Formats: sequence, C-alpha cells, structure tokens
Amino acid sequence: MKKVLVLLMVLTMVVSIVGCAKDEVSTDTTGTTTDANDTADTTADPKDTNDEPATHVFMFKSTGNLFGDLMYQGFEEAVTSMGGIAEYISPAETTAAAQVSLVEELINQGVASITISANDADAFNAISKLAEENGVLLLSADSAINSDIRTSHTIPTTIDRVGRHLVYAAIMILAEEPYVEGMDMEAKTNEILAADTFAGDPVKVGILSATTTSPVQNQWIASMEAELKLLSEKYPGNIGDANEGSDDSMLDIKYGNDDPQDSVTQANAFISEDAIDVIVAPTTVGMFAAGQQLQNNTDSDIKLTGLGLPSEMANFMPTSSANEFEAVCPYMMLWNVIDLGAVAGAAAVSAVEGTYDGTVGSSFTYNDIEYTAIEDPDSEGSVIVVGDPYVFFQGNMAEWKDTL
Repeated sequence: MKKVLVLLMVLTMVVSIVGCAKDEVSTDTTGTTTDANDTADTTADPKDTNDEPATHVFMFKSTGNLFGDLMYQGFEEAVTSMGGIAEYISPAETTAAAQVSLVEELINQGVASITISANDADAFNAISKLAEENGVLLLSADSAINSDIRTSHTIPTTIDRVGRHLVYAAIMILAEEPYVEGMDMEAKTNEILAADTFAGDPVKVGILSATTTSPVQNQWIASMEAELKLLSEKYPGNIGDANEGSDDSMLDIKYGNDDPQDSVTQANAFISEDAIDVIVAPTTVGMFAAGQQLQNNTDSDIKLTGLGLPSEMANFMPTSSANEFEAVCPYMMLWNVIDLGAVAGAAAVSAVEGTYDGTVGSSFTYNDIEYTAIEDPDSEGSVIVVGDPYVFFQGNMAEWKDTL
C-alpha cells in the first residue's frame, strides 16, 4: 500500500494548485476522541477524550464494487495510522434507502464518524439531526451528501475537469489521436475539431452511467453536456446530437444502476441501436460491462472510454502503440482511488479530533501533504481536492494493472 502511495505522490501533489495553507497545521495522532458509548450527553463535543480509540466508518454505495474496496484500503490505512479504528460497512443494494438504514444503525451504535459515498445527496438530510444529537460526524467522499449536513467532502478532482476530459478523450479516440503522457488534451481536441475532422460525420456520444440519482455521475454528465455544446458551437458540423428530440442534452444516456447485469443490458442496447460512435462510462461497473460486450461484438465500431480500473480493463486496452486503436478502449481515466480513501479517512480523524472543521481554509496533514478545504466549485459548501484526473493508456498499463 505504501508503495502505491509513493508511486502516486506526483499525482497527489497537484492538489497544490487549489491552494495550500502557508502555516503548518499540527495533527494530533494520539487519537483523542469522543466516547462512542456515551449517549447521555447528546451534545457531546467530538474533541472530548477518553482512553478508547474512535471508530470511523466508510460506507460505499454498495458491496461488491472494487472501487469502494480500494477506497477503503486507503481509508483504513489513514485511520489506523492516526490512532483510530476503521470499519467498512456498505449495503447490499445500490439504493439511498439501504444506506440510510445502515447509517441510522451506526449512529445508534455510537461511532465517531461515517464517511459516505452517496447514492442520493439529499437522502441523509432527515437523519442528520440524529447524528448531531449523538455527536456523530457525517462526511462524504467521491459522491457527496448535502453540504448543509456534512462536515467535509473529499473528491479526487473537480467535476468540471472530469467532465471536460472525458469529452476530450472521446473525441481524440475517434480521431485516432495517440495519448502522450502529460499532453494538453484540451489543446489537442481543439486542433482536431478546427481541422473539421468530423465534418459530414459528426461525433455522437453515449453515456452508460450508474443510477439516475447518483450525484457525482450526474454532475460529470452535466459538465460533459456543457463542453459538447461549447465545442458544437465553436466547430459547427463536428459534434452530433445523439439525443435528437431533446432540448436539454446532446447525449444518449442509459443507466446501468451500477449493477453488472443491468449495465450489460444497456451496453448491448447501445450496440444493437448502433446510433453512437463512443460510449463514455463514468462508472467502473459500466466500463467493465461495456468492455466485455464490445469485445464480444467484433462487428461493432463503437469505442469506449470513461472512468475505469486498470485491473478490470486490461483485457480491453492496448498493449503497445502499434495496436492502440484496435483495442476497444484505447485509453481511459481515473485517479488514485486508494489515495482518495486515505485523504477522506484523514479528514474524518482530523475532524473528530477537532484539528479540522471542514470550513474553507481549514487544513489537515496526511503523509506530509497538507490538504486545505476550498470553496466547492461544483456545489455549495467546501471540498478537499486530492488531485487531477489521471490517464491510463498503453504506455502505463503494465505498471498499473496489478496495482489498481
């Protein structure tokens, strides 16, 4: 695990672009916490101490998702290294109701904090009062809960950067433009479109997403829609409307509910309809399902990109520059999922210890990197940003496929 974090230090260091506090913030790693079993004083200050280490829970959208499992690896490492106890509790079903039910149980058990990757941002509003009464802090990571009820929210990168770069990847892949490490994808995309590369045969994009209510996927999709509209206006005739008849989207969006079989069904629908040029899946479950189906349907010319795990996508990606565009998915993006969980875990511990409160400008330190809460560029409240999107391609897949 430490090896992974070292390998990705360069990626995580880019958090400095969103601003780091100049003054050093000390983090007490002795684990001073609230007594999880003391329910008599319902207004207990999280900074009150006893001899018992605090319990910090990480809850993903559902069980059986490698993305969530890897996030918890980082979460557990950070929490335990800072003197706390980490637990991984997620529902079997990808529903907001299932998450809320578990959160209520955890609050009544008296855990110190719950960090949630939410199926629905507003689903926890009603139960937040119970959490407050019991001195339990609610935080979120990756997929946010409402900013009015959360102490902190941790994201791998900004919504806008993800959405825009997914558009750039789709256009570059269809133009068979090789990815080069560190390249300016926005500049290359504009160069491609300025040459009227797709004039007469405009690009049509399909989305294979998670649930209809998933906050982060919906925000990424909205960013993609905005970027496609801008590019369509700037380079007429190059971007097509994959959702004719709709005034609010140029994208053909299907929902796989982050369920493998549902995602397979929707991927096959794209293939049979044959109305789009590329599937963009902003979910690892959708990426894997689409990769399988496109590889099995060799007559289809549809390409794939999105947010995927190298360990799951290796069989659908190129092994060298010579076969880069013969592969189903020439390149894709994600981030250091383990680091995302680690930073979220460090935020939870720091919040319970009282050294970080989630307000804009408040900071905490983990692994010698200081993370500072900034105004959330994508919603209300504050946010901790871990880094930038990271592109996986034939030049680095051998390094990553056994790691992430």
